[in-house]
Amino acid sequence: MSESCFPPDMPLPAVSRETLPWWQAAAEHRLVAQCCAACGRTRHPPGPLCPRCRAFESVWRELSGRGAVYTYTIVHQPFLRSLADRVPYVVAAIELEDGGGVRLLSTVVGVAPQDVRIGLPVEVIWDDVAPGIALPRFRPAPAAAQRP
Repeated sequence: MSESCFPPDMPLPAVSRETLPWWQAAAEHRLVAQCCAACGRTRHPPGPLCPRCRAFESVWRELSGRGAVYTYTIVHQPFLRSLADRVPYVVAAIELEDGGGVRLLSTVVGVAPQDVRIGLPVEVIWDDVAPGIALPRFRPAPAAAQRP
């Protein structure tokens, strides 16, 4: 991405032992999800144990980065002064097509807020916000990648 959506006065995301593999993959512009090694349930955010079977073992599965807007809101009131010139913007829950039910909260870029709709096919793009830290953003998928 050429211009970051991340304001300079926004605190950087916190990294924990459970989320470190996710952040490492994101820095490489790869979208991954944590999966239970015992029952296969996909989960996000990452956690120390499976909410279904309570197993502690997990694996990381790479995702395509394609999905659809599940729900969204248009933000008109900036919560930081540095965002004042960026409103309105869209925050959405993106249902990942190969994510096993995982939904990822992010911003939708590259489209006018009034043109976002539930079911809009999207694809991940990466916002390099600091050295070694990238955040997923989503933009409308090219027409050829959209499904009827």
